[in-house]
Amino acid sequence: MAAVELRLDLSALINALVANDKALILDIARNHLKHGDNLSVILGRVGIIASQGDPAGHPTITLAAAAMLSRLFHTLPEPLDPQVQPEDAILSFFVAPLLAATDTVRAGKAVVPQIPDPFYPSVLGEGHSVNEAVHQAIYGNDPLLTERLLLGLHSTGADYRALEARSYEGIATTFQDAGHPLIFTVRGFQLLDAVEWGEYTPTILHWLAPHLPLRPDAKKPDWVAIVDTFASDPAHDMKSIRTRLAAPKDESALPLHKLILSDADTAQVCQGVYDAIIKGGASPSGVGSIIALAAADVLNRVGDSDRDLFVHVAHGLLFASAIRNVFSRIQDVEVLPLLFTSAAFINALQKEVETQQEATDRSSAITHPSASIIGGGLIAASQLEALSSELQARDLVGAISTTRRYLILGHDPRALFATIALAASWTDASADQGHTLQIVQAATEEYLNWPATLSTTNHEIFLQVALRSASFGLRKP
Repeated sequence: MAAVELRLDLSALINALVANDKALILDIARNHLKHGDNLSVILGRVGIIASQGDPAGHPTITLAAAAMLSRLFHTLPEPLDPQVQPEDAILSFFVAPLLAATDTVRAGKAVVPQIPDPFYPSVLGEGHSVNEAVHQAIYGNDPLLTERLLLGLHSTGADYRALEARSYEGIATTFQDAGHPLIFTVRGFQLLDAVEWGEYTPTILHWLAPHLPLRPDAKKPDWVAIVDTFASDPAHDMKSIRTRLAAPKDESALPLHKLILSDADTAQVCQGVYDAIIKGGASPSGVGSIIALAAADVLNRVGDSDRDLFVHVAHGLLFASAIRNVFSRIQDVEVLPLLFTSAAFINALQKEVETQQEATDRSSAITHPSASIIGGGLIAASQLEALSSELQARDLVGAISTTRRYLILGHDPRALFATIALAASWTDASADQGHTLQIVQAATEEYLNWPATLSTTNHEIFLQVALRSASFGLRKP
């Protein structure tokens, strides 16, 4: 099915976006939904064009988030009302990120990309690696060379894992701009997933490359140097993981959760990551999930009325989720320092954030839910419609009660998060730079990809984060 959408003529939709003709955009979107076209591919293709006119980055990764979340919609049950068409509920979700990206699509449509010549690995000479060269280009603040090296690797026919690995390794112990370079890298590659890479790869590499290099004027937190020192110490080498034969013991990573949320210093947190993997036998992916869980706990300290602070603190989860995604795709030892960076960031963030009284009151209300837990009946469709109404009314306690009942009854959690994603599209993506959709995407991925090896560990906090993000975002006028 994806191959069909990759050949689909989207010129009418692109022209409508360039003209910012909202009525026409709605009509074309309805037509795509009526024909059952793959939203993930369409949003991905629009995202490729938008990236050409998006130096800031958020419109592109918002389209990437929408593309990934739209893959859940096939799990939604038929509406209870036979007069309601399933595509009616999805229309708003489809159109919202498109409308938010009209400026970047317009700019991108007018751009003739100036893709530089590739720098082929063979030119590096004997004894030099692409990994080393990319690292030097990033630390030397050379976006052009960074792009050329990645293009050279792509031009050799290297698969997407090699491109991802070289990109991640280059920034494994760096940190700037609240973690956006890593977030953009992971989500940009997800956008390529939506369109099956190929001819679109140079465009995204061209968009991504300026975000990777270390800028001399960028303020780096003090803990970054500590992470770099720790990771470069031969005593903390983790190459032995390559020869590990035993099954992962992800429960060994559980103490890391408490450590991250403590007053431990950066070196102690890094040591906790090292011990969990090397001494405890935990998998990098499992450790990534525990760090993301800690990030969600920090976010839960923020009240619902301070949206700016909520979004600021949410970058911890966005960063940790992106890194957990890295280890679901590649296993290169060279990217393991990302876990030190992630854990240190969340530890620093939790020291910055004091628990707000509103968050304490909300937590108490959730712990003792109202009688609304009996609502919604037993049928999945009925409960999901009840959840949608509660999110519309910003009834967080009712929404959490409904989701708990839904899950207790054994219904598909993917449809639950699809419903939350639909509610997230009610927010003004232009006003919040798409952060609501991005936060819902991160929380969704962490909940649905929670390790089976940690099945007895409560990870409902991700569900609460998704519900809060969708409930309290700035709504469209």
